[in-house]
Amino acid sequence: MNVRLQYDIEFLAGIYYEDQLQLNSYSVSVSLLTQCTDSASSNIALERLKCFVYHDLADTVFFGPSDHDKAEMFQVLGANVTTLPDAPVDQIVGMMLYCKLNAIMEDRMIITSLDISSVLGDSVWYSHDNEDNLGPFAHWPVAEEAWWCHPTVKHHILETELVSDNVVKVTPSVWHEYGLMWPEDRVEPTGNTVIYSNFRKHEAK
Repeated sequence: MNVRLQYDIEFLAGIYYEDQLQLNSYSVSVSLLTQCTDSASSNIALERLKCFVYHDLADTVFFGPSDHDKAEMFQVLGANVTTLPDAPVDQIVGMMLYCKLNAIMEDRMIITSLDISSVLGDSVWYSHDNEDNLGPFAHWPVAEEAWWCHPTVKHHILETELVSDNVVKVTPSVWHEYGLMWPEDRVEPTGNTVIYSNFRKHEAK
């Protein structure tokens, strides 16, 4: 039986818009529908959603395509950066979340609708559901750059790793690192014990 859920999200982020960096507080409400009878998979899907927002997207700075060079500069300075295919207004951020959160839940659970509001947006609510046009998220010229369609935690199109010639970087599945693999994909540990973090909400201030 499909179960309908609602989950509310609050997070802080920056936006780089019209040559200015501003801080913003977002409120998001998502309506969810389970797609499997396995409760473990449904729980993992929801934990992936929370992990992406509260851990990987936490305190990010949103950039539109016209500010790609500024996004690279911020990343070099150590900022958490998110690149979007259009200006980082509330509607675009909401469409990104709709696409990306559905992608990382991989059909174990789906978002049927998403509402978003922010302080800088004058607390106006924008809604998106599966009948709406995906706009700039629908057709992107380079598939690898459409990170919002991929079930990973990637959220920008910038170069991310600067590794020394003498270092070999091994990058396993990030969901494995977080302990959020699907039940059928889990591999039993053979030696070392790994303790995964509990992802908590970032309180809006």
